[in-house]
Amino acid sequence: MKSFRRNIQRAMNNRQLAIDNRQRVKGKGQFPYCLLPNAYCKLLIAYWLLLTAYCLLPIASHAQVLPLDSILNRIEKNNPMLKMYDEQINAVNNYSLGAKSWMPPTVSTGPWQTPYSSFKDGMWMITGEQMIPNASKQKANYNYMQGMVPIEQQGKGAKKNEMFAMAKQNYCERAVLQKKYNVLLQTDSLLNYIVQAAQLRYTYNKEKLNNIYKAQADLYELRNMETMLLGDMKMKNVELNTLMNQDKSSMFDADTTLHPHNYELQLPDTTLISSSRSDIKQFDASIGMLKLQQQYEKSKRLPDYGVSVSHMQAFGMMPNQFSAMGVVTIPIVPWASKEYKSNIKGLDNTANAISFQKQSLINETAGLIAALQTQMKSTKQQLVNYSSNIIPAYYKTYQTSMIAYEQNTEDLFVVLDGLKMYRMAKMNEFDQLNTLLKLQVDYEKQMEIR
Repeated sequence: MKSFRRNIQRAMNNRQLAIDNRQRVKGKGQFPYCLLPNAYCKLLIAYWLLLTAYCLLPIASHAQVLPLDSILNRIEKNNPMLKMYDEQINAVNNYSLGAKSWMPPTVSTGPWQTPYSSFKDGMWMITGEQMIPNASKQKANYNYMQGMVPIEQQGKGAKKNEMFAMAKQNYCERAVLQKKYNVLLQTDSLLNYIVQAAQLRYTYNKEKLNNIYKAQADLYELRNMETMLLGDMKMKNVELNTLMNQDKSSMFDADTTLHPHNYELQLPDTTLISSSRSDIKQFDASIGMLKLQQQYEKSKRLPDYGVSVSHMQAFGMMPNQFSAMGVVTIPIVPWASKEYKSNIKGLDNTANAISFQKQSLINETAGLIAALQTQMKSTKQQLVNYSSNIIPAYYKTYQTSMIAYEQNTEDLFVVLDGLKMYRMAKMNEFDQLNTLLKLQVDYEKQMEIR
Protein backbone atom coordinates (compact mmCIF):
# COMPACT_ATOMS: atom_id res chain seq x y z
CA MET A 1 0.00 0.00 0.00
CA LYS A 2 2.95 2.32 0.66
CA SER A 3 4.15 1.70 -2.91
CA PHE A 4 0.78 2.90 -4.21
CA ARG A 5 1.09 6.04 -2.16
CA ARG A 6 4.53 6.69 -3.64
CA ASN A 7 3.23 6.01 -7.13
CA ILE A 8 0.32 8.40 -6.67
CA GLN A 9 2.75 10.99 -5.36
CA ARG A 10 4.86 10.55 -8.45
CA ALA A 11 1.71 10.95 -10.51
CA MET A 12 0.97 14.20 -8.71
CA ASN A 13 4.48 15.37 -9.47
CA ASN A 14 3.62 14.98 -13.13
CA ARG A 15 0.82 17.52 -12.77
CA GLN A 16 2.98 20.27 -14.26
CA LEU A 17 3.68 18.09 -17.27
CA ALA A 18 -0.03 17.61 -17.76
CA ILE A 19 -0.62 21.35 -17.50
CA ASP A 20 2.03 21.95 -20.16
CA ASN A 21 0.35 19.39 -22.41
CA ARG A 22 -2.96 21.15 -21.89
CA GLN A 23 -1.38 24.44 -22.91
CA ARG A 24 -0.07 22.82 -26.12
CA VAL A 25 -3.49 21.57 -27.15
CA LYS A 26 -5.26 24.74 -26.09
CA GLY A 27 -7.80 25.86 -28.68
CA LYS A 28 -8.41 22.32 -29.95
CA GLY A 29 -11.36 21.60 -27.68
CA GLN A 30 -11.68 20.07 -24.22
CA PHE A 31 -8.54 18.66 -22.70
CA PRO A 32 -8.50 14.94 -23.57
CA TYR A 33 -8.30 12.54 -20.68
CA CYS A 34 -5.95 10.38 -22.69
CA LEU A 35 -3.25 13.03 -22.31
CA LEU A 36 -3.07 12.35 -18.58
CA PRO A 37 0.17 10.62 -17.64
CA ASN A 38 -0.08 6.93 -18.45
CA ALA A 39 1.37 6.02 -15.09
CA TYR A 40 -1.43 7.89 -13.36
CA CYS A 41 -4.17 6.16 -15.36
CA LYS A 42 -2.81 2.69 -14.79
CA LEU A 43 -1.98 3.21 -11.15
CA LEU A 44 -5.33 4.79 -10.35
CA ILE A 45 -7.30 1.89 -11.80
CA ALA A 46 -5.09 -0.70 -10.13
CA TYR A 47 -5.22 1.28 -6.94
CA TRP A 48 -9.03 1.17 -6.74
CA LEU A 49 -9.08 -2.58 -7.19
CA LEU A 50 -6.32 -3.42 -4.74
CA LEU A 51 -7.37 -0.89 -2.11
CA THR A 52 -10.94 -2.16 -2.18
CA ALA A 53 -9.68 -5.71 -1.67
CA TYR A 54 -7.37 -4.50 1.08
CA CYS A 55 -10.23 -2.80 2.88
CA LEU A 56 -12.15 -6.06 3.00
CA LEU A 57 -9.39 -7.68 5.07
CA PRO A 58 -9.57 -7.63 8.87
CA ILE A 59 -7.49 -5.06 10.70
CA ALA A 60 -4.90 -6.37 13.13
CA SER A 61 -5.17 -5.22 16.73
CA HIS A 62 -2.25 -4.73 19.11
CA ALA A 63 -4.28 -5.00 22.35
CA GLN A 64 -4.49 -8.27 24.25
CA VAL A 65 -7.47 -10.41 23.28
CA LEU A 66 -9.20 -11.63 26.44
CA PRO A 67 -11.46 -14.65 25.84
CA LEU A 68 -14.94 -14.70 27.33
CA ASP A 69 -14.23 -17.77 29.44
CA SER A 70 -11.29 -16.01 31.12
CA ILE A 71 -13.54 -13.09 32.01
CA LEU A 72 -16.13 -15.42 33.55
CA ASN A 73 -13.44 -17.19 35.56
CA ARG A 74 -12.15 -13.89 36.92
CA ILE A 75 -15.66 -12.79 37.87
CA GLU A 76 -16.26 -16.07 39.71
CA LYS A 77 -12.94 -15.73 41.53
CA ASN A 78 -12.70 -12.01 42.29
CA ASN A 79 -16.16 -10.46 42.42
CA PRO A 80 -16.86 -9.30 46.01
CA MET A 81 -20.60 -9.96 45.71
CA LEU A 82 -19.96 -13.68 45.21
CA LYS A 83 -17.48 -13.69 48.09
CA MET A 84 -20.26 -12.25 50.25
CA TYR A 85 -22.34 -15.38 49.66
CA ASP A 86 -19.39 -17.56 50.68
CA GLU A 87 -19.13 -15.69 53.97
CA GLN A 88 -22.87 -16.02 54.55
CA ILE A 89 -22.60 -19.78 54.03
CA ASN A 90 -19.73 -19.92 56.52
CA ALA A 91 -21.80 -17.87 58.95
CA VAL A 92 -24.72 -20.31 58.76
CA ASN A 93 -22.36 -23.24 59.36
CA ASN A 94 -20.95 -21.51 62.42
CA TYR A 95 -24.40 -20.56 63.73
CA SER A 96 -25.62 -24.13 63.40
CA LEU A 97 -22.82 -25.38 65.66
CA GLY A 98 -24.52 -23.64 68.56
CA ALA A 99 -27.74 -25.62 68.06
CA LYS A 100 -26.45 -28.47 70.27
CA SER A 101 -25.35 -26.29 73.15
CA TRP A 102 -26.72 -26.64 76.69
CA MET A 103 -28.06 -23.99 79.00
CA PRO A 104 -25.41 -22.82 81.49
CA PRO A 105 -25.55 -24.35 84.98
CA THR A 106 -26.70 -22.25 87.90
CA VAL A 107 -25.21 -22.13 91.40
CA SER A 108 -27.00 -20.54 94.37
CA THR A 109 -25.95 -20.26 98.02
CA GLY A 110 -27.29 -18.73 101.24
CA PRO A 111 -28.65 -19.46 104.73
CA TRP A 112 -31.34 -22.12 104.90
CA GLN A 113 -33.89 -22.73 107.71
CA THR A 114 -32.09 -20.23 109.89
CA PRO A 115 -34.02 -18.71 112.85
CA TYR A 116 -33.99 -14.94 113.19
CA SER A 117 -33.03 -15.21 116.87
CA SER A 118 -30.09 -17.57 116.49
CA PHE A 119 -28.03 -17.73 113.29
CA LYS A 120 -25.95 -20.61 114.69
CA ASP A 121 -28.97 -22.88 114.82
CA GLY A 122 -29.45 -22.65 111.03
CA MET A 123 -27.73 -24.09 107.96
CA TRP A 124 -25.85 -22.80 104.95
CA MET A 125 -27.07 -24.24 101.63
CA ILE A 126 -25.26 -24.55 98.28
CA THR A 127 -27.39 -25.56 95.28
CA GLY A 128 -26.31 -26.50 91.73
CA GLU A 129 -28.81 -26.85 88.86
CA GLN A 130 -28.42 -27.97 85.24
CA MET A 131 -31.05 -28.26 82.52
CA ILE A 132 -30.44 -31.13 80.06
CA PRO A 133 -31.90 -30.43 76.59
CA ASN A 134 -33.62 -33.13 74.60
CA ALA A 135 -31.15 -34.57 72.08
CA SER A 136 -33.82 -35.05 69.41
CA LYS A 137 -34.84 -31.42 69.75
CA GLN A 138 -31.23 -30.29 69.38
CA LYS A 139 -30.73 -32.42 66.29
CA ALA A 140 -33.90 -31.02 64.68
CA ASN A 141 -32.74 -27.46 65.41
CA TYR A 142 -29.31 -28.23 63.91
CA ASN A 143 -30.85 -29.68 60.75
CA TYR A 144 -33.13 -26.66 60.44
CA MET A 145 -30.23 -24.21 60.61
CA GLN A 146 -28.20 -26.30 58.17
CA GLY A 147 -31.18 -26.09 55.79
CA MET A 148 -30.29 -22.42 55.23
CA VAL A 149 -26.99 -23.39 53.55
CA PRO A 150 -28.55 -24.67 50.27
CA ILE A 151 -30.59 -21.47 50.04
CA GLU A 152 -27.44 -19.36 50.21
CA GLN A 153 -25.66 -21.67 47.76
CA GLN A 154 -28.45 -21.44 45.20
CA GLY A 155 -28.66 -17.70 45.82
CA LYS A 156 -24.98 -17.46 44.95
CA GLY A 157 -25.60 -19.50 41.79
CA ALA A 158 -28.46 -17.20 40.76
CA LYS A 159 -26.34 -14.08 41.36
CA LYS A 160 -23.43 -15.61 39.46
CA ASN A 161 -25.73 -16.41 36.55
CA GLU A 162 -26.92 -12.81 36.54
CA MET A 163 -23.35 -11.48 36.55
CA PHE A 164 -22.32 -13.91 33.82
CA ALA A 165 -25.22 -12.68 31.67
CA MET A 166 -24.13 -9.07 32.21
CA ALA A 167 -20.55 -9.96 31.31
CA LYS A 168 -21.54 -11.90 28.20
CA GLN A 169 -23.84 -9.10 27.08
CA ASN A 170 -21.10 -6.48 27.46
CA TYR A 171 -18.54 -8.78 25.85
CA CYS A 172 -20.72 -9.44 22.81
CA GLU A 173 -21.48 -5.75 22.43
CA ARG A 174 -17.75 -5.05 22.74
CA ALA A 175 -17.01 -7.57 19.99
CA VAL A 176 -19.66 -6.13 17.68
CA LEU A 177 -18.35 -2.61 18.31
CA GLN A 178 -14.90 -3.86 17.36
CA LYS A 179 -16.29 -5.25 14.11
CA LYS A 180 -18.01 -1.95 13.37
CA TYR A 181 -14.85 -0.02 14.17
CA ASN A 182 -12.82 -2.19 11.80
CA VAL A 183 -15.31 -1.50 9.00
CA LEU A 184 -15.08 2.22 9.69
CA LEU A 185 -11.29 2.10 9.60
CA GLN A 186 -11.38 0.26 6.29
CA THR A 187 -13.89 2.72 4.87
CA ASP A 188 -11.83 5.61 6.25
CA SER A 189 -8.75 4.37 4.38
CA LEU A 190 -10.72 3.94 1.17
CA LEU A 191 -12.53 7.27 1.47
CA ASN A 192 -9.32 9.10 2.28
CA TYR A 193 -7.73 7.88 -0.95
CA ILE A 194 -10.89 8.70 -2.87
CA VAL A 195 -10.52 12.29 -1.65
CA GLN A 196 -6.85 12.34 -2.70
CA ALA A 197 -7.61 10.88 -6.09
CA ALA A 198 -10.50 13.32 -6.60
CA GLN A 199 -8.20 16.22 -5.77
CA LEU A 200 -5.73 14.89 -8.31
CA ARG A 201 -8.43 14.59 -10.95
CA TYR A 202 -9.54 18.12 -10.14
CA THR A 203 -6.16 19.42 -11.25
CA TYR A 204 -6.99 18.04 -14.71
CA ASN A 205 -10.54 19.44 -14.69
CA LYS A 206 -11.94 15.94 -14.36
CA GLU A 207 -13.72 16.47 -11.03
CA LYS A 208 -16.09 19.00 -9.49
CA LEU A 209 -15.08 20.90 -6.40
CA ASN A 210 -18.42 20.36 -4.65
CA ASN A 211 -17.97 16.57 -4.96
CA ILE A 212 -14.58 16.86 -3.28
CA TYR A 213 -16.11 18.82 -0.42
CA LYS A 214 -18.84 16.21 -0.08
CA ALA A 215 -16.24 13.44 0.06
CA GLN A 216 -14.31 15.35 2.72
CA ALA A 217 -17.50 15.88 4.75
CA ASP A 218 -18.24 12.15 4.54
CA LEU A 219 -14.70 11.43 5.73
CA TYR A 220 -14.96 13.75 8.74
CA GLU A 221 -18.38 12.36 9.62
CA LEU A 222 -16.90 8.88 9.44
CA ARG A 223 -14.15 9.85 11.86
CA ASN A 224 -16.75 11.19 14.27
CA MET A 225 -18.35 7.77 14.23
CA GLU A 226 -14.94 6.19 14.86
CA THR A 227 -14.48 8.40 17.95
CA MET A 228 -17.94 7.47 19.20
CA LEU A 229 -17.26 3.74 18.78
CA LEU A 230 -13.91 4.04 20.56
CA GLY A 231 -15.69 5.66 23.50
CA ASP A 232 -18.32 2.92 23.55
CA MET A 233 -15.63 0.21 23.51
CA LYS A 234 -13.81 1.84 26.42
CA MET A 235 -17.09 2.01 28.34
CA LYS A 236 -17.65 -1.72 27.79
CA ASN A 237 -14.11 -2.38 28.99
CA VAL A 238 -14.83 -0.43 32.18
CA GLU A 239 -18.02 -2.40 32.80
CA LEU A 240 -16.24 -5.71 32.30
CA ASN A 241 -13.32 -4.62 34.51
CA THR A 242 -15.83 -3.67 37.20
CA LEU A 243 -17.39 -7.14 37.10
CA MET A 244 -13.92 -8.70 37.27
CA ASN A 245 -12.99 -6.37 40.16
CA GLN A 246 -9.77 -5.25 38.52
CA ASP A 247 -8.21 -1.98 37.34
CA LYS A 248 -10.94 -0.04 35.54
CA SER A 249 -8.44 1.35 33.03
CA SER A 250 -7.23 -2.08 31.95
CA MET A 251 -7.46 -2.34 28.16
CA PHE A 252 -8.15 -5.50 26.17
CA ASP A 253 -9.86 -6.57 22.97
CA ALA A 254 -12.77 -8.95 22.64
CA ASP A 255 -12.63 -12.08 20.54
CA THR A 256 -14.63 -11.15 17.44
CA THR A 257 -14.94 -14.76 16.26
CA LEU A 258 -18.22 -15.32 18.06
CA HIS A 259 -20.29 -18.12 16.59
CA PRO A 260 -24.08 -18.21 17.04
CA HIS A 261 -25.59 -21.33 18.61
CA ASN A 262 -28.62 -23.28 17.44
CA TYR A 263 -30.66 -22.68 20.57
CA GLU A 264 -33.81 -22.16 18.50
CA LEU A 265 -33.82 -25.87 17.64
CA GLN A 266 -34.05 -27.04 21.26
CA LEU A 267 -37.47 -27.77 22.73
CA PRO A 268 -38.24 -26.00 26.03
CA ASP A 269 -38.49 -28.64 28.76
CA THR A 270 -39.88 -27.67 32.17
CA THR A 271 -37.92 -30.49 33.82
CA LEU A 272 -34.68 -29.16 32.35
CA ILE A 273 -35.59 -25.64 33.42
CA SER A 274 -36.24 -26.81 36.99
CA SER A 275 -32.96 -28.69 37.18
CA SER A 276 -30.77 -25.96 35.68
CA ARG A 277 -32.02 -22.69 37.17
CA SER A 278 -30.46 -21.76 40.53
CA ASP A 279 -33.31 -19.43 41.48
CA ILE A 280 -35.82 -22.25 40.90
CA LYS A 281 -33.67 -24.67 42.87
CA GLN A 282 -33.58 -22.00 45.57
CA PHE A 283 -37.35 -22.42 45.88
CA ASP A 284 -36.81 -26.15 46.42
CA ALA A 285 -34.19 -25.37 49.06
CA SER A 286 -36.60 -22.98 50.78
CA ILE A 287 -39.32 -25.64 50.85
CA GLY A 288 -36.80 -28.13 52.21
CA MET A 289 -35.82 -25.69 54.94
CA LEU A 290 -39.50 -25.20 55.84
CA LYS A 291 -39.89 -28.97 56.20
CA LEU A 292 -36.91 -29.03 58.53
CA GLN A 293 -38.38 -26.12 60.47
CA GLN A 294 -41.59 -28.10 60.82
CA GLN A 295 -39.61 -31.01 62.23
CA TYR A 296 -38.03 -28.63 64.71
CA GLU A 297 -41.44 -27.28 65.71
CA LYS A 298 -42.73 -30.83 66.17
CA SER A 299 -39.75 -31.64 68.38
CA LYS A 300 -40.90 -28.95 70.81
CA ARG A 301 -43.51 -31.41 72.10
CA LEU A 302 -40.65 -33.47 73.55
CA PRO A 303 -39.74 -32.77 77.19
CA ASP A 304 -36.52 -31.26 78.47
CA TYR A 305 -34.85 -32.51 81.64
CA GLY A 306 -32.98 -31.02 84.53
CA VAL A 307 -31.27 -31.91 87.78
CA SER A 308 -30.84 -29.98 91.01
CA VAL A 309 -28.43 -30.96 93.84
CA SER A 310 -28.25 -29.13 97.19
CA HIS A 311 -26.02 -29.44 100.22
CA MET A 312 -26.96 -27.99 103.62
CA GLN A 313 -24.08 -27.35 106.03
CA ALA A 314 -25.26 -27.17 109.69
CA PHE A 315 -23.76 -24.59 112.07
CA GLY A 316 -24.84 -26.23 115.37
CA MET A 317 -25.48 -29.75 116.51
CA MET A 318 -27.86 -30.60 113.64
CA PRO A 319 -26.59 -33.06 111.04
CA ASN A 320 -25.68 -31.92 107.54
CA GLN A 321 -28.34 -32.51 104.87
CA PHE A 322 -28.59 -32.77 101.10
CA SER A 323 -31.24 -32.71 98.36
CA ALA A 324 -31.21 -34.19 94.82
CA MET A 325 -34.15 -33.55 92.52
CA GLY A 326 -34.96 -34.17 88.85
CA VAL A 327 -36.87 -31.77 86.58
CA VAL A 328 -38.93 -32.53 83.49
CA THR A 329 -40.96 -30.14 81.31
CA ILE A 330 -44.44 -31.03 80.04
CA PRO A 331 -44.85 -29.14 76.69
CA ILE A 332 -47.89 -31.17 75.56
CA VAL A 333 -50.32 -29.41 77.87
CA PRO A 334 -52.91 -27.41 75.87
CA TRP A 335 -51.80 -23.97 77.04
CA ALA A 336 -48.19 -24.73 76.03
CA SER A 337 -48.77 -26.66 72.77
CA LYS A 338 -50.71 -23.95 70.97
CA GLU A 339 -47.57 -22.19 69.76
CA TYR A 340 -45.80 -25.04 67.98
CA LYS A 341 -49.03 -26.48 66.58
CA SER A 342 -49.97 -23.17 64.96
CA ASN A 343 -46.41 -22.75 63.63
CA ILE A 344 -46.60 -26.17 61.96
CA LYS A 345 -49.82 -25.26 60.15
CA GLY A 346 -48.45 -21.87 59.09
CA LEU A 347 -45.29 -23.46 57.66
CA ASP A 348 -47.49 -25.73 55.50
CA ASN A 349 -49.18 -22.67 54.01
CA THR A 350 -45.82 -20.99 53.40
CA ALA A 351 -44.47 -24.09 51.62
CA ASN A 352 -47.55 -24.22 49.38
CA ALA A 353 -47.11 -20.53 48.51
CA ILE A 354 -43.47 -21.08 47.54
CA SER A 355 -44.48 -24.11 45.45
CA PHE A 356 -46.96 -22.00 43.49
CA GLN A 357 -44.35 -19.29 43.07
CA LYS A 358 -41.98 -21.88 41.67
CA GLN A 359 -44.59 -23.13 39.20
CA SER A 360 -45.28 -19.56 38.11
CA LEU A 361 -41.60 -18.89 37.44
CA ILE A 362 -41.21 -22.14 35.47
CA ASN A 363 -44.24 -21.29 33.35
CA GLU A 364 -42.99 -17.75 32.76
CA THR A 365 -39.50 -19.01 31.86
CA ALA A 366 -40.87 -21.58 29.39
CA GLY A 367 -42.91 -18.88 27.64
CA LEU A 368 -39.94 -16.51 27.53
CA ILE A 369 -37.69 -19.22 26.09
CA ALA A 370 -40.23 -19.98 23.36
CA ALA A 371 -40.37 -16.27 22.48
CA LEU A 372 -36.57 -16.03 22.42
CA GLN A 373 -36.34 -19.02 20.10
CA THR A 374 -38.82 -17.44 17.69
CA GLN A 375 -36.85 -14.17 17.67
CA MET A 376 -33.55 -16.01 17.18
CA LYS A 377 -34.93 -17.87 14.19
CA SER A 378 -36.18 -14.63 12.61
CA THR A 379 -32.93 -12.78 13.30
CA LYS A 380 -30.84 -15.57 11.77
CA GLN A 381 -32.93 -15.42 8.60
CA GLN A 382 -32.30 -11.69 8.40
CA LEU A 383 -28.57 -12.23 8.89
CA VAL A 384 -28.51 -14.78 6.07
CA ASN A 385 -30.34 -12.31 3.84
CA TYR A 386 -27.77 -9.63 4.68
CA SER A 387 -24.76 -11.83 3.99
CA SER A 388 -26.19 -13.55 0.88
CA ASN A 389 -28.15 -10.79 -0.82
CA ILE A 390 -28.08 -7.30 0.65
CA ILE A 391 -24.33 -6.87 1.29
CA PRO A 392 -23.24 -8.35 -2.09
CA ALA A 393 -25.80 -6.20 -3.91
CA TYR A 394 -24.60 -2.99 -2.26
CA TYR A 395 -20.98 -3.97 -2.88
CA LYS A 396 -21.68 -4.56 -6.56
CA THR A 397 -23.45 -1.20 -6.72
CA TYR A 398 -20.39 0.49 -5.29
CA GLN A 399 -18.03 -1.50 -7.51
CA THR A 400 -19.88 -0.76 -10.76
CA SER A 401 -20.17 2.93 -9.90
CA MET A 402 -16.43 2.97 -9.18
CA ILE A 403 -15.67 1.42 -12.58
CA ALA A 404 -18.00 3.89 -14.31
CA TYR A 405 -16.32 6.72 -12.44
CA GLU A 406 -12.94 5.60 -13.74
CA GLN A 407 -14.38 5.61 -17.23
CA ASN A 408 -15.73 9.16 -16.77
CA THR A 409 -19.33 7.99 -17.15
CA GLU A 410 -20.37 8.50 -13.54
CA ASP A 411 -20.07 11.28 -10.95
CA LEU A 412 -18.15 11.03 -7.71
CA PHE A 413 -21.23 11.55 -5.54
CA VAL A 414 -22.68 8.32 -6.94
CA VAL A 415 -19.51 6.50 -5.87
CA LEU A 416 -19.70 8.12 -2.45
CA ASP A 417 -23.35 7.17 -2.11
CA GLY A 418 -22.59 3.57 -3.10
CA LEU A 419 -19.77 3.35 -0.55
CA LYS A 420 -21.96 4.89 2.15
CA MET A 421 -24.84 2.52 1.46
CA TYR A 422 -22.46 -0.43 1.56
CA ARG A 423 -21.07 0.76 4.90
CA MET A 424 -24.55 1.30 6.32
CA ALA A 425 -25.58 -2.18 5.20
CA LYS A 426 -22.56 -3.66 7.01
CA MET A 427 -23.49 -1.68 10.12
CA ASN A 428 -27.07 -2.94 9.93
CA GLU A 429 -25.75 -6.47 9.58
CA PHE A 430 -23.69 -6.03 12.75
CA ASP A 431 -26.75 -4.59 14.51
CA GLN A 432 -28.64 -7.76 13.63
CA LEU A 433 -25.69 -9.82 14.84
CA ASN A 434 -25.72 -7.90 18.11
CA THR A 435 -29.46 -8.57 18.43
CA LEU A 436 -28.89 -12.29 17.85
CA LEU A 437 -26.08 -12.44 20.40
CA LYS A 438 -28.24 -10.60 22.94
CA LEU A 439 -31.05 -13.11 22.38
CA GLN A 440 -28.59 -15.94 22.90
CA VAL A 441 -27.33 -14.37 26.12
CA ASP A 442 -30.91 -14.03 27.34
CA TYR A 443 -31.55 -17.69 26.46
CA GLU A 444 -28.38 -18.77 28.30
CA LYS A 445 -29.45 -16.69 31.28
CA GLN A 446 -32.89 -18.32 31.35
CA MET A 447 -31.41 -21.81 31.04
CA GLU A 448 -28.38 -20.88 33.18
CA ILE A 449 -25.86 -21.97 30.57
CA ARG A 450 -22.35 -20.77 31.22
